[in-house]
Amino acid sequence: MTVQLATNVDQPLPTVLASNVLSGPLEGMAVVEGRIPSWLHGRLIRTAPAVFEFGNWRAKHWFDALGMLYAFDIDADGRVRWAQRLLECEFSKSVLAATPGIGGFGTPDGRRFIQRLLHPVPRTTDNTNVNILPTGVNWTALTETDRQLLIDPATLRTQSEQAFTDTLPRVLMSAHPHYDFARRELVNFGITYGAKSSIMVFRVPDGSQRRLPITTVPLRRVPYLHSFSITRSKAVLILHPYDLNPAGLIWSGRPIGDHYRWSPEQGTRVLVIDRETGRTTEHAGASFFSFHMVNAFDEDDGGVVLDLLTYENALLIREGMQTHALRANGMPDLTPTLQRMRIPAGGTGFDLTPIADEARFEFPSVNYARVNGTRHRYTWGSDLHRVMRVDTVSGTTSSGAINGMAPGEPIFVSRPGGTREDDGVLLTVGSAIAGGHSELTVWDAATLNVLARARVPVPIPLGFHGSFQMDG
Repeated sequence: MTVQLATNVDQPLPTVLASNVLSGPLEGMAVVEGRIPSWLHGRLIRTAPAVFEFGNWRAKHWFDALGMLYAFDIDADGRVRWAQRLLECEFSKSVLAATPGIGGFGTPDGRRFIQRLLHPVPRTTDNTNVNILPTGVNWTALTETDRQLLIDPATLRTQSEQAFTDTLPRVLMSAHPHYDFARRELVNFGITYGAKSSIMVFRVPDGSQRRLPITTVPLRRVPYLHSFSITRSKAVLILHPYDLNPAGLIWSGRPIGDHYRWSPEQGTRVLVIDRETGRTTEHAGASFFSFHMVNAFDEDDGGVVLDLLTYENALLIREGMQTHALRANGMPDLTPTLQRMRIPAGGTGFDLTPIADEARFEFPSVNYARVNGTRHRYTWGSDLHRVMRVDTVSGTTSSGAINGMAPGEPIFVSRPGGTREDDGVLLTVGSAIAGGHSELTVWDAATLNVLARARVPVPIPLGFHGSFQMDG
């Protein structure tokens, strides 16, 4: 196979973050060391920002690199096949054809002034490099716009763009929807920008392509929102003071990320939304920034508890994830504080308490099917150097690392028939810091002992999120 490489690459990023392979797919059998549990067979698919530069084009932000999909298939006898493919989308085609017109979070779209004058609202990207979820025959790849892609899990090829059949407005959706196993529905939120900006929270029942609105909350300034949480009865959204004035987007030649500002004097607002009635209460408190929620649950008195990862400010997204910073530092500093937020029923504020001072990581994972939206005990995560485990009841932490490897997001897979919350394994995809190879690592979720390593002979860039689906 002929592999096309990015051209005119100067000061490339390390291979733990970037790939220069543009054609594919590349695929083969992984070399397995150790023993994969006999019950673990299925498919792990992840998406990642992968190609940061091509020709004269440069991604200015980690969010904006051309997306790549990669998969690890674990069969019943413990063999592992891997594959990777550059994401097929309009955005990647425009970059490779040197026809600018679609930008990203921190990368301009390259349109001339007359183009912006004639079309003041820029086109949104379909570069779905943030997350991918199994949603039936096809999987859905997501980013933080109104465009999602349906992916064939067997070939990693794009089948079509997701199309809802309702008449609700197009919204910039979160790449972190939640699934309610009891109600058998997907819950998500989306943002509209304009003279009347708002957040719409909606649900999509199983087997349907219709979004059913739960509520719409008007906004004067629009905060950056990456994720949210649900309980059995509520949705919880964090409106931290990293926001923008939508009017500034009109005719602008700057990417949307340049319009956000950090205004700590505003404080942080938390919206608690009843998923049945849409009734919304607002709670105000100290300023902080957050990408990821861990989990939330209802208390007996009507209050809500939310575990989340917090930063003191928004410097990471505004500066630390710029590609010039990644070149200088190698990897971003992903060390937020794991905190527990208590939102009292009938109150207008919230309280934040650290769970474990030494637990600093990103990409949190829980035993999702068992505890999401209910009281939980364990969470896992990665700071891209080690995998961490936290007992939120005792506050104790433990960690595991492999010398020379940078592990990405740990995905918890429950052992069939397991009775404990931490009875299962974690799956991480790690890249060699020195380059040249990557691996799927299987960790015991309770002890963080390494059970198996499936090595592949190419560097796979660290991405953000993905999913595992068991066979059968």
